[in-house]
Amino acid sequence: MSVDAIYVTIVRLIHIFAAVTWVGGGIFFISVLAPTVQEAGADGGRFMLHFARAGRFTRVLTISSVLTVLAGVLLYWHDFQLNFVLITTPSGIAFTLGAIVGIAAFFDGAFHAGAVSRRMGAVANEVLQSKGPPPPELLQRAQAAGASMASAAMSSIIMAAVALFFMSVARFL
Repeated sequence: MSVDAIYVTIVRLIHIFAAVTWVGGGIFFISVLAPTVQEAGADGGRFMLHFARAGRFTRVLTISSVLTVLAGVLLYWHDFQLNFVLITTPSGIAFTLGAIVGIAAFFDGAFHAGAVSRRMGAVANEVLQSKGPPPPELLQRAQAAGASMASAAMSSIIMAAVALFFMSVARFL
């Protein structure tokens, strides 16, 4: 096996596992965790405050999204090197569309969902540090931040899932 083949295999594995973590984690959040928290009422709200305050989930999704995009850029460059003849093939078009949508999902997550997540973490800290029951306006801010977080996650994850679709079918076109 050549050095080039080893390089491509390692970078592709990083890209695939990071993408599965990023998209799978996001789908788990919007399809399982968020609805369960909402159905649990006040208990779900308390869980979500601790969840947001810890920030582990956000860190995992951030790291996996960065690794996905960086590995994807390396693979794209390796395969196409701005060769427009290859880029305009059906596979090249699918990879390019997947790359564009994936990078858009990354930036949406980094700037939109990331800002909402930081705001949710700050509100969670305020609620959890308050002595006694938190004031109603603080609880309203926490609920609003939670709803914004679910909405922001939804847009990023839909885009990432579309990118995953394009990447999955590209080799077969």
